[in-house]
Amino acid sequence: MRRAIFILSQKGGSGKSTFSRALLDHLRRVRGLPVAAYDADGQVGQLLQHYGARDARGGLLAPQDPLFGVASFDLRQAAQRGMVLDALDVPAPILLFDFPAGCLGDLGRVVGGGRGMAPLLDAFEAEGVRLTVVVVISNVQASTHNVLAAMEAFGDRVDYVVVKNCFYGQPEDFLFFDGFTGADGLAYGGQAREALARRGGVVFALPALPGREYALCDLYSLGFTEAASYRALRRSERATLAVFMQDFGQEADRTAPLFGDVPDRPVAGSPRVETRP
Repeated sequence: MRRAIFILSQKGGSGKSTFSRALLDHLRRVRGLPVAAYDADGQVGQLLQHYGARDARGGLLAPQDPLFGVASFDLRQAAQRGMVLDALDVPAPILLFDFPAGCLGDLGRVVGGGRGMAPLLDAFEAEGVRLTVVVVISNVQASTHNVLAAMEAFGDRVDYVVVKNCFYGQPEDFLFFDGFTGADGLAYGGQAREALARRGGVVFALPALPGREYALCDLYSLGFTEAASYRALRRSERATLAVFMQDFGQEADRTAPLFGDVPDRPVAGSPRVETRP
C-alpha cells in the first residue's frame, strides 16, 4: 500500500519542519526509499531550502521534481491547493507533505469548497493510499491541543503519530500531553494521549538538535546527513549531527510502517501508545 505523510501543527515553532527534514533525510538518504516530497509553505519553506535540488551555482531549480528534490506550492492560495491531490499522479510509494502552521482549514478546502476532510480522504483512499497524520508538539499546553484538533478534523480514517520535540525537554516533560497530578492533588491534561491511544497512535521522540549545529545547516543550506560529512564544519559539529540522525533513525525504525518503510531488521519494542492506568 502506498503511504502519504501529512506533517502539521496548528501552532508555529513546534519543530514541524525540523521533523520533516529529518524524516525525508532518513527515508531517502539512509533507507534509500523513493519519496515524493512537497513543501506547502511556498518558496520560503525549510524543506525546499534544505532538500530541494540545486544547479551548479547552488541555486534552487525551478520547477522541482518531487522525486529528486522538493516540489513547492502555497496551501494558503486557493489556486495551488490542488497540488495535494495532483501528487497522487506521481509514481512514488511514499508522498511526504510539510504543511504550514495552521493548515487544517485550508486542507479542508482542497476538495469540495470547504466540506471538510472527507472528500480529500475519499480521494486518497480511492487510489489505495493510506494516510499518516503527524502532529509535532512542544511541551506547552496550546501545542498539545493541536493533537485533538487534528483528530477532530481527520477522524478514524488515518494513522496518527505525535512527535514530542525533545528540544523543549525530555519525553517525560510533556506534562500536558501525558497528563500529570499537580501539587494541589488535581489531575491536569492527558486527554490528547488518551485520544491517541484509542486510535492506536504512536509517540515519536524527536531528538534535540543543538542550536549551533542547526544554525550551520541553515547557513550552508544543508540536509542533516549531508552536514554530518561537510568539511566546512568542525569535526565536533559533524559528529553532533551524525548522532542526531542516528538517534532519529532509531525512532524511525520503531515506527517504520507508518512512514511507508519496511525495516529489514527486527524492530525492538512497540510504538503503540499504552493507556494510562
